[in-house]
Amino acid sequence: MIVSIGVLAAMIYFGVVYRRRDKKAKQLEADYLLLDKAAIALGKLADITATKDDVAGLDELLQGIKQAEQRFPEIPFGTVVATIEAYEKTVLSKECAKKLKKKRTAKKTVDTALDVTRQQGIRIAAIRTAIHDVQRIIDDMLKR
Repeated sequence: MIVSIGVLAAMIYFGVVYRRRDKKAKQLEADYLLLDKAAIALGKLADITATKDDVAGLDELLQGIKQAEQRFPEIPFGTVVATIEAYEKTVLSKECAKKLKKKRTAKKTVDTALDVTRQQGIRIAAIRTAIHDVQRIIDDMLKR
């Protein structure tokens, strides 16, 4: 009788532990996929000098990454958020992009466009590195 009670208690304990672990694993996998989507969006943005309109999809992903940061404060999602926000500061406004398109012949505007493109490229590289680091941590937690 005592043995059966002990076995029943162990089964309940391990059932609860495994359910919690499975729930956490599902959430981590969803966040991993969210980071994949962000990396894909960055790949598309890497080919252009981005404007505010081009970054609209990245804003939605950023909100999801911020939620992941709140769910798992021990994982450095905050680094990804900070680097994406830094990238968004280098994005051109519509007016600035129109001015640059009209005056491509002037050396100053060409230099400005090149400088903005370089800054965006550096920020994209930093975001990719942060995403890779977080995904590696998630892989370690899930033991893929």
